[in-house]
Amino acid sequence: MQDRARVVIIGGGIHGAALLYHLTLEGWSDVLLVEKAELTSGSTWHAAGQITRSVGDYTTAAFANYAIETYETLAERVDRPISFHQPGGLRLAYTDLEVDQLKAQLGIGRYIGYPIELITPDEAAALNPFYDYTDVKAAIWTEGEAHIDPTDATMAFIAGARANGATVVRHNRVLEVNRTPAGEWSVVTEQGTVTGEHVVDAAGCYARQVGELSGYTVPQANVLHHYLVTEEVPELAARPGWEMPVMRDNRVAGYIRQEQTAGLIGIYEHRGAETIWDDGVPWEAENPLFPADYDKIAPWLTEAFERVPIYGEVGIKRAIHGAITHTTDANMLLGPAPGLRNYWLNTGSSIGLAWGPGAGRELARWIVHGTTELSLRHYDPRRFGWATPEFVRDKSIEDYEWMFRVHAPGEERMANRPVWTSSIHDRLVDKRAMHGMAYGWEQPKWFVPGDRPLADANGWRRPEWFDAVGAECRAVRTAAGVMDLSAFAKFEIAGPDVEKYCANVFTGRVPAVGRISLNYALTPTGRIETEMTLSRIDEHTVYAISAAVGVQRDLDWLRRHVDEPGGPAFDVTITDVTREFGALALAGPNSRDLLGSITDADLTNEAFRFQRIQEITVAGVPVRALRVGFTGSRGWELHVPMADLPAVYDALFEASGDGGFGLVDFGSHALNCLRMEKGYLSRFELTHDIGPRQARVERWLRDDGGYLGADAIGEAPTGRDWVLVYLDVDVAAPGSDGEGAADCIGGEGVFVAGGDEAVGLTTSGGYGFTVERSLAFAYVHAEHAGPGGQLDVLILGERRRATILDGPIWNPDNTELLG
Repeated sequence: MQDRARVVIIGGGIHGAALLYHLTLEGWSDVLLVEKAELTSGSTWHAAGQITRSVGDYTTAAFANYAIETYETLAERVDRPISFHQPGGLRLAYTDLEVDQLKAQLGIGRYIGYPIELITPDEAAALNPFYDYTDVKAAIWTEGEAHIDPTDATMAFIAGARANGATVVRHNRVLEVNRTPAGEWSVVTEQGTVTGEHVVDAAGCYARQVGELSGYTVPQANVLHHYLVTEEVPELAARPGWEMPVMRDNRVAGYIRQEQTAGLIGIYEHRGAETIWDDGVPWEAENPLFPADYDKIAPWLTEAFERVPIYGEVGIKRAIHGAITHTTDANMLLGPAPGLRNYWLNTGSSIGLAWGPGAGRELARWIVHGTTELSLRHYDPRRFGWATPEFVRDKSIEDYEWMFRVHAPGEERMANRPVWTSSIHDRLVDKRAMHGMAYGWEQPKWFVPGDRPLADANGWRRPEWFDAVGAECRAVRTAAGVMDLSAFAKFEIAGPDVEKYCANVFTGRVPAVGRISLNYALTPTGRIETEMTLSRIDEHTVYAISAAVGVQRDLDWLRRHVDEPGGPAFDVTITDVTREFGALALAGPNSRDLLGSITDADLTNEAFRFQRIQEITVAGVPVRALRVGFTGSRGWELHVPMADLPAVYDALFEASGDGGFGLVDFGSHALNCLRMEKGYLSRFELTHDIGPRQARVERWLRDDGGYLGADAIGEAPTGRDWVLVYLDVDVAAPGSDGEGAADCIGGEGVFVAGGDEAVGLTTSGGYGFTVERSLAFAYVHAEHAGPGGQLDVLILGERRRATILDGPIWNPDNTELLG
């Protein structure tokens, strides 16, 4: 075995093989894949191999579409036959909520350009006459959907990679993975040691054990899954040349398709799912399967036989009961491992044949070029820097059990929560807060009025929280509101070189002492890595704040660039103080008088201007007060030692009651609606596949350059001519009283007004209660991005006319914010 390679991939399943192949397509042939047994011998070989385009987010849909396009030509390109079938797919809906879920997928598919259509049960019956459509309300038909033999696919990628110069070594277990003094990786195997610039854990079921060789616990679990193959079905044998579409059915809790002339049924049981190998997979295990547990899957198997009676009339020939990897949120682990430079994950995938090619292509681009074409934010392993193995296990079971259930926007699954809470969490619960989870933190979403049942609400249409959130928004605009923002990522950048360091890492000006600036960090290829608020505490200290989901990712980024190999080194330290400080957003026209009643600090506009920071005392507590606000109204962020947060929170409400300031609690739903009125961007608009000019944040770029990525920002980063637009969407309510209306939430297709050409996708949206308008952000092709222009947005299958705005729809002159 060679002793050096540019990239060492550990694991020879579909993900390792696809990555190896795509690295060679990006021009790197000095790459090595090491497999402990035979290729595919972990979980790949027993996969059922379906690829569906019927999914709910752009990146996953792009993965699936790329997989199908790749498999259509792979055999010819690598000169190796594969068993690839494209019978199409049907996904069924029995409830109105399930119908909405299907409708929400239409825009993404039409933008990407693959066939996707909402059809009636009668139309579905014409495509598959052997299915019982009783109670079915609608179906998604995706022509060209497929299934593939997993071993054929893996070996085809291996063949292509080898032809392009890559090396594969089998029967060679990795024993150690160590960092070298030179910053490379020493991979010790049974057949010798290889040193690589990059190492990739693509070990599937073994990935956690491989990660632990370098001191990292991979946040995934191995969950047992059944699929069954029947004896030959005479009705299928009698129809040569026709193949049953792949059926996906929530009542069956799984999928049903044809396997040659037999039937195949896969079950994701809604309860009773089990993990295996919680303490590690035996290294000697090869092609492991487990005895079938018919009792566990009986209710859904019975339903499957009722839905396809011809399958129930023949016996079961083979039961496959094997382990597949899951994470806690249905998305795989693709990208950098936290805190480990040039150590990558390509694992945690529950749908490997569908995701493998796209994941391999994007990770290859990331490794070779430092960038991706697609946003991988919700795949990034650093989103789980807080999760314990116990949490991962239990929530991975939950994820498995929800594979074939409705995933409604805003839905919360409360098992194994809370993980982290602020010190005022119990107070908010007592005040009927409904919480969401952000990077392990409980964060209030909305507050249930006392005359309503204490329950959350969610869905694609305006949920039952709509009126309550409207009241929260109006209180912020007319009086005062307070929100727990303790989940925000908070860092201290300190040292003699803090000025030079920040000037190197961030695009904008480094604030002077006592001042605040919004800033962006870019990748070397000119994409947006993150957005942060920088507050200058003193000459040698900057207090940096970013979104909650960015805690580990942003910490990695900041620390990496203190002494990046080949780059400048700075005398600074980066400290994560997220859990040390709680934070309150106080906003509204009464916020100055309210806060002023419990502090001796001078809060007048002359003494405490917008984008200033002061350390003041509030109710006897030391507070970092930041004159900023994501609501767009006058306000402050109050950053308080976590133990003292209740004292400040209580004092605000006591003072409000005494002074009649009208303070109310508000949550993230209201915050989203308020920021939409001001045209403020969020993490959904600022992703690492987008450059600052596309996002229209050029005014935060220093003219003199000199920061990371400055030389690349003139390029068109994605290969798409996307530009961000701010939309006023004419949402016509289905009911005369507004019931059933739907606002944009992100992922809706954008079209030429009155035409069929898809020109973009929305990123986020919400209703502006102050302006009484439905608003959205979208990336669209540049030629369609002019202010005042008209576009159509596809919301739940209905086209709505949208007008491109040329600035905030509420208070565009910022008098409310600055006064």
